[in-house]
Amino acid sequence: MQCIFDISDGDIQIYKYLLGKEMKADKIAEKFRKDRSTIQRSLKKLIECGLVKRQKKIIGRGGYYYTYTSITKEDAKNLIKVCLDDWYNDMTNAIKNLEKEFE
Repeated sequence: MQCIFDISDGDIQIYKYLLGKEMKADKIAEKFRKDRSTIQRSLKKLIECGLVKRQKKIIGRGGYYYTYTSITKEDAKNLIKVCLDDWYNDMTNAIKNLEKEFE
């Protein structure tokens, strides 16, 4: 996961912690004893690579907050496979283009 998604051990720990849970960033920060902004950076990376989903919750008087949950282990495995397939295709095309440069 680290290599494919370019994420840290800490990011992976947050992903695992969120399995089957829906939590706010401040509660995750409490669990990991990290600053909320550090957790939010990790969550942003995890969202960008598709491992975590963010949901907006509306509260009274127009306010809102976000909750986070990770995708299932099975969905993560499928996402990894798609990423590997894409990488393989990109490398195959790069090799073909490299061969053309030497002709």
